[in-house]
Amino acid sequence: MKKTKILFVISLLIFVVLFITIAINSALLQPTDDAIRVLVNAHRSTATNTFWMNFTQIFNSKETIMWIVITIVLSWIMATRPFVVQVTITLLSGIFLNHFFKSIIKRPRPSTNILMHYSGFSFPSGHSCAAALVLGCLILLTWHVSQRKWLNYLITIFFVCLAVIVGFSRVYVGAHYPSDVIGGLCLGTTLVTGFQLLFSKYINH
Repeated sequence: MKKTKILFVISLLIFVVLFITIAINSALLQPTDDAIRVLVNAHRSTATNTFWMNFTQIFNSKETIMWIVITIVLSWIMATRPFVVQVTITLLSGIFLNHFFKSIIKRPRPSTNILMHYSGFSFPSGHSCAAALVLGCLILLTWHVSQRKWLNYLITIFFVCLAVIVGFSRVYVGAHYPSDVIGGLCLGTTLVTGFQLLFSKYINH
């Protein structure tokens, strides 16, 4: 539980710092964001473009709804009812808050080197947040039902890497700045760990 608290605090602090910085003056992050985008774009090719343009769609709106339903159903089948409530609240609040923060910040999306065009605002990245939410809940579900620590760690590493790769894909296709992706991942992580701490303290699984 100590690791969960540390992860909660770190992800929350990073999100808050990014949120405040972008709300006050996003230009402060622009040089770093642009430099990273240039580095990523320098390694584009026809084959990689095709791969990342297809890969990034696994957390489009319709796909995200599908992953949310699957995660809730798996939790219902494999875990306790309080855990199902925890997962449902985590996922739905995450989607809501992501749209809420977007509407407050209203950061425009990148306007150059774009492979895929998306509507709406840029911060925080919805795909990255959704990936952190869904994959984070699946990690919790794994630890909730499995007694094999080696398997739990293996699945955890896989899902964490997958969430990061989803975030990378958003920068690659030109849909987001790196700071948008970090913000999305941190928002999702904050909610997953936050509700885990809350439910663990007040509800006995």
